[in-house]
Amino acid sequence: MINRRANHLLLTAFFLVSLPITSTPGQALQSSDTKPKAEAPSSTVENVNAQLVAARLATKEKRYADSEALMLKLTAGKPELIAPWVELGLAQLGEQKFPEARASFEVALGLDPASIDAAHANDFYKPDKQQVTYASRNTAGGFVINPQSRTPDIKGICWSSLGEIYLRTNHIPEAQKAYDEAVKANPAKAALFLGNETIISFQTGNTDTQLAAADKAIAVDPSRAMLYYFKGQALASKATADPSGKMILPPGCAEAYQKYLQLDPKGQFANDAKGVLTAAGIPTTGK
Repeated sequence: MINRRANHLLLTAFFLVSLPITSTPGQALQSSDTKPKAEAPSSTVENVNAQLVAARLATKEKRYADSEALMLKLTAGKPELIAPWVELGLAQLGEQKFPEARASFEVALGLDPASIDAAHANDFYKPDKQQVTYASRNTAGGFVINPQSRTPDIKGICWSSLGEIYLRTNHIPEAQKAYDEAVKANPAKAALFLGNETIISFQTGNTDTQLAAADKAIAVDPSRAMLYYFKGQALASKATADPSGKMILPPGCAEAYQKYLQLDPKGQFANDAKGVLTAAGIPTTGK
């Protein structure tokens, strides 16, 4: 069977999301090819953009601490901007700083911190005020609850990132709700978000969530072969055996594997799919 850890980076890359640089309404930030130095934030659009580009590059190169440092400075100096909070959250997610990342994404979404704290009063996700500097988000003595409208891309990546945080920390109902919010916020990328939910569920061993997400993703985009593999794999985890040792697959499992092989007969998991079908005495499709 498939080795989860050996393949998880490739699988995640398959559904990679790219977040456009955004700023306040009516003020789009222009791209820059210049790699800026890690200096104190400037109020100019050009410098803000340069720091966002540098942070994004650092995150892409898995230099998460560098990206976080840049965005901590920028969010401290310009807490009213949205995009820096998103990039900060992505860097913290890469570092597996889950409470801090959750707080950053929720600020990026403009959620009410009082409601957030009440909802998480008794769980792991309430940020430690010693670790997450609330004061850095304050202006005029109050929390920044930014009234700007968020783009679908901003809302989608924030909610899906929150879904990943919840999945990786075994808060399954919260994860499913967050991914549903991502789909609602940006329906154009529904298949991508649900594909991410499927893959991260696979990585974390949440087979029920994996199956539910795969079914939803297939309904949105039935052309993605890999989704059928993950549906079959989730169902195969519930397989039994008869007295002779022949595998008995649950309903829908063989069909999912066969559809995967039909769409991608030489795919990454073709041998695994064929092995399961053979163990169950079911003919394979694909060459």
